[in-house]
Amino acid sequence: MKINPEENSFLSKWNKYEVARYVPALSRVIRDKDGENPLFVNQDDIPSYASKNNNVGIYTSVFAYDTEDITKATRFGPLYFDIDSDDLNSALRECIALYKYLCALMPKESIVVYFTGKKGFHIECEPVTLGINPSNSLPKVFRFIAASIKESLGLVNLDFSVYDLRRMWRLPGSKHQETNLYKTQLNPNGSDDFVNWSSEHIVDYAKQLRPVEVPAQSFNYKANEWYRECSYKLEEESKRKDDPLEYFNKYGSKAFKDLNKTEKVFDPKTLMTKCSAIPRLYRQAKETGYLEHEARLFLCSILTYTEDSIKFLHEILSQCHDYNFEKSSAHINDWIKRRQMGIGGRPYTCERANSAGVGCGDCSLEHKNKWVRIGDRYVETQEKNSPSPVRFAYRSVKKENE
Repeated sequence: MKINPEENSFLSKWNKYEVARYVPALSRVIRDKDGENPLFVNQDDIPSYASKNNNVGIYTSVFAYDTEDITKATRFGPLYFDIDSDDLNSALRECIALYKYLCALMPKESIVVYFTGKKGFHIECEPVTLGINPSNSLPKVFRFIAASIKESLGLVNLDFSVYDLRRMWRLPGSKHQETNLYKTQLNPNGSDDFVNWSSEHIVDYAKQLRPVEVPAQSFNYKANEWYRECSYKLEEESKRKDDPLEYFNKYGSKAFKDLNKTEKVFDPKTLMTKCSAIPRLYRQAKETGYLEHEARLFLCSILTYTEDSIKFLHEILSQCHDYNFEKSSAHINDWIKRRQMGIGGRPYTCERANSAGVGCGDCSLEHKNKWVRIGDRYVETQEKNSPSPVRFAYRSVKKENE
């Protein structure tokens, strides 16, 4: 996994890996421990760990962690695939088919192909290029993508047991304990010569230790769009749809509101006057050139309802040293799409913003009844809405054609 800490200080926090090794006396792989807890090794120290254990039968977690507390950690890592078969020729054919399929979706330099050293292949798609965000739901998303591709390509050798939260992965450059072959990268720096190799040539190639060469990665809008669409499809399939009548009976109603009678108009003056958090973050971006990840999410949740508010959001983000219009637009589009689909993208409440350290810290807004959309109308429930700064960001005006 290739991350440039100087370009992405947020993702650079994900640098801790669980480690495991093959123990000949036990004839199995064991996870190393630090007392009763899993042993974590920083990314830069993994070569030392491998060397200490003779570089034979070495494993690390597929995912990097942001903390050594496994119960609180968040996962981050590449989209990955494991192709295994007792028939190496069959595994190779499917590896090449999958590789070519992925090359049509993302830059080939972002796809890393390995021979595992025994009977299969690993393919990793770099998370920076795909715009993958840290999340403990990544195994679920990756499994869904793998299942979709399996159906499209008619693959039979994809291993679906690898999609769990603590999956261990043979370390590239380490020697397989049974075959004495190395886990070897087949496409250094994006080369695709391996698609013309025979399985015999690959086995011979893996007899020598070879460097892992992955070029610097950058966000790719096309690849991110494909990845986001896959995640939307997963959310749509798993989303539980409430029955409108059941919901109405559960919450009751005092009135109905028709939709489409008004439209939102961005009101930056009121927002900047009423919510001190927004101007504070604007000044921080301008004066320091930096906004923490949570602050960006908070701003995105408030400023993505109209073209004018999105333009204002870009104005704030563009003050940051790491601003990238294409990447920011992708994240904004993702937020809007999830809100439209009802699978996220909701505005931060004042409570959430304050707990994350990005709010005003002193909220006294009135709690109002929540309105829920049913068909072409809104129903007012007796459930209270948590107040949000979004209340100040927009005003409603009657449409001209109404």
